[in-house]
Parts: sequence; C-alpha cells; structure tokens
Amino acid sequence: MCSGTNNVLALPSGFIDNLIGTSVHQWKQQMEQCATDVFKYNMIIMPFHHDGNKSLFVVMGAKHIKDYTKAEFHDTRPCILHVLPYAASIMQGHSHAYNKATTRLRVWLNSLWRMMHCNNDFDIASMPFTHRSLPVTRPFGMCMCYTTENC
Repeated sequence: MCSGTNNVLALPSGFIDNLIGTSVHQWKQQMEQCATDVFKYNMIIMPFHHDGNKSLFVVMGAKHIKDYTKAEFHDTRPCILHVLPYAASIMQGHSHAYNKATTRLRVWLNSLWRMMHCNNDFDIASMPFTHRSLPVTRPFGMCMCYTTENC
C-alpha cells in the first residue's frame, strides 16, 4: 500500500454508481475525453456509498496484470481491496451491491485494456481482469484505538 502520490489515482465518490448505470460505450467516450491512462497508476481509489453504508474500493496493481505471474515479478500483485469500516454492521443483503460493483470494475478495466492495448479485439488477451487474476479481498479488523488501553 506504500505508493507515491503520483502513483495513486483517486476517483470521485459517485464513480462506481456511474459504472453501474452507464454502458461500456459511454465509459470509452469519457476516458477518451479525460485522456487518463488508469494503467499507469499502482493504486486506484474509489469511495462507494450504498443504502447508507460506506466503503472503499481500491484496485491495486492493475498496471501489472500481464506480468504478475512471471517468476521475476516483485511488484504489487493485482487485486481489489474492499475496505469496510463498519463490517460488523453491514447486513448480508447489501453484499449483492458490492459484488455487482466488483464485477463492473472488472468489466470497466477490461474495456479500457482493450481500448488501450488490443485495438478493442475480443480475444483471451483482451480480457485479463477476471476473478482469478484480480481477486477481491475484504480486510476486516478493528480500529487500533479500540484494542489498546492508552486511547
């Protein structure tokens, strides 16, 4: 998680909702207008708000998607971190929204990959972001303030 600020892309809080509510064609138009290469960043941070629950999605190492399986690879392994600040209070019914968000994130990354690296051809190499190559992890834990006596 230690990256320089020039290696981090922070997207607005409505970004994931926008992904869920728009088409792949619209994403491509937006990215062409913004001229942002998301694959030059090691970390993409996206706040998420659904039914009063807030969380944070962090795409780590997307720029390494083609290299992480090589023996000499020593950088950030591609994954999606889904940080839930109040994990115990989130009900199971809300997990559908989070699963839908991670699916849309992978579709978004694959469409950008095709646009930038594959001339939009549909082959195996044009869809490198799958549930295996870009797994989701939900780190759970307590705030350190609650576990120490000196707070």
